[in-house]
Amino acid sequence: MSQPWRHPVKIADALSGTLQRLGIESRMRQHEVWRVWPTVVGPQIARHAEPHSFRHGRLIVHVTDSVWLHHLSMMRHRLAAALNERLKPAEVREFVLRIGEISPSMGPAPPPSSPSEIEGETDPARIAEIETALAPLGDAPFRDTLRRLWLRASRESTKPSDLSRQRPRR
Repeated sequence: MSQPWRHPVKIADALSGTLQRLGIESRMRQHEVWRVWPTVVGPQIARHAEPHSFRHGRLIVHVTDSVWLHHLSMMRHRLAAALNERLKPAEVREFVLRIGEISPSMGPAPPPSSPSEIEGETDPARIAEIETALAPLGDAPFRDTLRRLWLRASRESTKPSDLSRQRPRR
């Protein structure tokens, strides 16, 4: 005897029902973290931090070094809130940071910063000296700021001061 025809259903509804019956729907929602991570945290953070594991609301994120560990520890509550906003229903209850392995980024490298007016007024040899000194920092979050400050200080130190233009007192 043949079974009666059932009404057609959307594949998304059928898949959702199957995942619920198998008891793995919440695990599938948790894996959504890996998909939304780069868009939630942005490309710079995504190059230095990535989700490692996620179980029972506890997201463990590996970071490249202690600088990023400190930087992201200050932002962990905002990052968890942003992830929960995208995940719906909220899944991240605890955000744990650890120094660990990061997979190579598949995204494009950030565009090089455009030459600033400060560079235009600074001796190219001095710029090369500053770049060499900052090279060990890699692309630490504060590197660009330190570079701009150093270039500005170099430019300021080469300008004649207003005091030197004044006539000496007699």
